[in-house]
Formats: sequence, structure tokens, C-alpha cells
Amino acid sequence: MKSSIKFIATAFVLVLSVSLSSFGLNTGDQPEKKAFAIAMFPAKKVSNVWLCLEKYKADDKINVELVNEKGEVMFNETLPTKGNQRNAYRQQFDLSEIGDGNYTFRISNGSQIEERTFKLATPAIEQHQPTRLISMN
Repeated sequence: MKSSIKFIATAFVLVLSVSLSSFGLNTGDQPEKKAFAIAMFPAKKVSNVWLCLEKYKADDKINVELVNEKGEVMFNETLPTKGNQRNAYRQQFDLSEIGDGNYTFRISNGSQIEERTFKLATPAIEQHQPTRLISMN
């Protein structure tokens, strides 16, 4: 009896999950096919950041740009298409020489564009007043 209830519950959950996963798709709709995936995270050194990219097709031409808030391109590199054995791009960027503000990594292959925006800010130096004052006459 317990095993048949488990079986019915499992079948119900399976049917429910399949029906919910296809709920938003119309007939003829295809899931989005991506050409690459990216990740960005801080490095061990305070002013550095890692940008990692994985190409799904070796012959895709992918452009990597670093753009400031004025739209000026500060870094531009096109990843090689042929003769590149690896489909991965990993680059550590040293941001210590650029000023505070908002910056964006823009990665594109023509049809897919991904952007990762971040803010650089230098913390203000706080002056601490002594907790006790001594005055002498």
C-alpha cells in the first residue's frame, strides 16, 4: 500500500514538473542558444578582477571590451577563431590605474551580447578623534 502511494506521488510530481517546465513555450519556440558564457569575480588582489569566458564553438569570433560610463572603450580584444585549441578565455584585469566610476565589460559575437557592470570606488579616509583629551595649564 505504501509503495503504491509513493509511486502515485512520484508520478504526479513528474507529470507536474514536466508540464510546468513547458508552460511558457509556444509550439515552435526554441530555447535560447548561447554562443558563450561569462563569469566575473574579484581577484585576491584588491584592485584586480577576473573575467572568465567559455566559448561553445571554437570557430566563434568573440569581442571583449571594457567601457567606461562615458562610453569610451578602454580595452578591446577579439578572441582568436582558428588555431585556438582552448575554448576558454581567462584574464585578470588590474584596475588600480583607472579612476572611480561605473565600468562595463561588453562581450559579443554579433548575435549575443552580454554585459557585466561594476563600480569602482575608493573608500574615504576617516579621521578618528581620540577617545580622551588631556589638557594642561
